[in-house]
Amino acid sequence: MSRYFANIWETVTTLMIGLGVTLKHLWHIRRGYVTLQYPEEKWPRPERKIGFDHDDYNVIRSRLHVDIDDCIGCMKCERACPVGCIHITTVKVPKDVDLGTTSNDTKKRLLVTRFDIDMSECMYCNLCTYPCPESCIYMTGGPNSGKHPIDYEFSEFDRCNLIYRFANVSPEEVERITTSSAKPRTEGVAA
Repeated sequence: MSRYFANIWETVTTLMIGLGVTLKHLWHIRRGYVTLQYPEEKWPRPERKIGFDHDDYNVIRSRLHVDIDDCIGCMKCERACPVGCIHITTVKVPKDVDLGTTSNDTKKRLLVTRFDIDMSECMYCNLCTYPCPESCIYMTGGPNSGKHPIDYEFSEFDRCNLIYRFANVSPEEVERITTSSAKPRTEGVAA
């Protein structure tokens, strides 16, 4: 019977100690030390000082972005991706069709009809950015903040919204640009 009352006494005292700590924090709360309503309010991002210049090295693991106007359809990024989250489809166009040039003055010979990146599969290794001859695929922010600001909060309720589609060529435009004898050249995993 004495053990029963000892357990009750221990329960009450530990409960009071815990409530005392909570009340102490409640009375001495400072402004800004409360829970943020996340989607509407965000903590400011502190400046990162880790001992070297960020312009020389990309340490930020954020979203991949593609300048589709500079893409020549070489598919090197798709082949370099270890998890296969990049899907590219190109169409060879006749020689008399001018697709324009990239910002590095490279003439485009392939029409990129599909350039999808599934960020739910991406492991943020940045390996796809190195083989690109035109530097059109890159991680946002860091040394690329001049091209695209950092995008580190891109969570979605639906995983399908994490598939970013960069090619903006409609099937009618493909049909208009190419001849009926041209066959699409595809590589990688089909969606």
